[in-house]
Amino acid sequence: MSPSSSVEVEAKFRVHPPFEIPDLLDPRTGAASMDEPIRHELRAVYWDTSDLRLAREGITLRHRDGEGEDADGWHLKLPVGKIRVVPDASAVSREEVRVPGPAQTIPDELHGLVLPWSRTAVLGPVATLVTDRTAYLLRDASGRPLVELTDDLVSVVNSGHVAGRFREIEVEDRGGGEAAITAVGGLLRASGAVGGEFVPKVVRALGPQASAEPDPPMPGKVSLDEPARCAVREMLRRDVRRLIALDISVRRDAEDAAHQMRVTARRLRSILKTFRPLLDSEWAGSLRAELAWLADSLSTTRDNEVLLDRLMRDVDALPEDLVVGPVRARLEQVLKGNLATGRDSVEATLSSERYVVLLERLVDAAWEPFTAPAGERATGKAIPRLIGKCWHGLSADVSRLSASDAGAHDWHQVRIDVKRLRYSCEAAIPMFGRSAERLAKIAAGLQDSLGENQDAVIASDLLHTIATSRGGSTIAFTLGLLHARQDEQASVARVKFAKQWKAATKAGSLTWLGG
Repeated sequence: MSPSSSVEVEAKFRVHPPFEIPDLLDPRTGAASMDEPIRHELRAVYWDTSDLRLAREGITLRHRDGEGEDADGWHLKLPVGKIRVVPDASAVSREEVRVPGPAQTIPDELHGLVLPWSRTAVLGPVATLVTDRTAYLLRDASGRPLVELTDDLVSVVNSGHVAGRFREIEVEDRGGGEAAITAVGGLLRASGAVGGEFVPKVVRALGPQASAEPDPPMPGKVSLDEPARCAVREMLRRDVRRLIALDISVRRDAEDAAHQMRVTARRLRSILKTFRPLLDSEWAGSLRAELAWLADSLSTTRDNEVLLDRLMRDVDALPEDLVVGPVRARLEQVLKGNLATGRDSVEATLSSERYVVLLERLVDAAWEPFTAPAGERATGKAIPRLIGKCWHGLSADVSRLSASDAGAHDWHQVRIDVKRLRYSCEAAIPMFGRSAERLAKIAAGLQDSLGENQDAVIASDLLHTIATSRGGSTIAFTLGLLHARQDEQASVARVKFAKQWKAATKAGSLTWLGG
């Protein structure tokens, strides 16, 4: 049976055993009736790594047995957002993925989804909770469900013995939305319930280690007086966490996910290259090589998606009498075949030991990168200086574009330079604010024009390949028209870049980079 997925929005409240649930049929809640309470017992075994990597990230993986619709089988809960609902409590939106299966073996579908966090560590049982649950469903005057309130007495079982107990109340949205949760939460708090940051049951059961800093850690703030190695560390933390978060979307073949993951891999490479004087060169070089492998593995899908959209749009723009032969069918055959190959490549990459090892290395880097003595220089001086070197390198490569022998390689190199500048500036925004943001925006505009040029060049090469392949002669006329169109678009993009570059050199956005 395939996994089922749903999103739940709920708030939690801590209460002591003598607590009594107040009258919830109150005008403020909008509730006019309450179903008869349903009581049942649930037994859940939670799985995690020995250092509780899942719990520290707010992820729960459990096998549950018991009564009711929420029992039986494997449940994976992933946090997907947070909303404030009352002053001292928050409701959390979590995706719950359910897969039936025996308690002894984690289903492959769920094991893959938690892999970015577990990585090379072994998953095993870490806690057993037995919950005596009483559920109350509140409805409005028309009988429509608003919220479900569950009153849970939780027993922590260790070696067959109850090691501790606690009680909590959950308020879950059943149709009333944030307003209903807020209103019910307010009545609970007025009666003595304690709201706070959303804490899963297993985290309360496991204690302080389960609520320790996540792995990889969250990025923090760095002052301009602190060592530059601290700035690089926080840059890495931000993008390592972004890359790991994208993993699930890529596995599910979500739109644009592979592209975003590739961009993130390239951002990390840019950080390691731009700021390499602050880092151990051998360590940074080796990590950059592995990130290049990952980015390349993710490239086929996005490249062919862009090409397919581009060429279909150009074919549709031609007068029908100029579309000679099965042009659309041939282009779709080639590009959709490449797309399928690309998706297979992505799946193989994410399932590989090499990828898991890379994730482990990236997380280690996020905790503390290997640095060089230069990393002790002040952030306020070292970071702008190195970004300034990016700018000067870009300027030198742009100057070569006017040479008579400048070709596709030269334009491609400038595109690489621009992306490096952009990613480095974006990474520096938390420290340098608007100065870095302005230059990043300029680089983004340059990148758009260079990307259009690059896409046109790649499309031209593909059209030539198809035209000279078996069966290409029957559609060669139209392919020639499309080829000419790509040349025209590339020319327009290059002219636009030249204008943007002239404006960029006069924009006054470089003063913060120093000499």
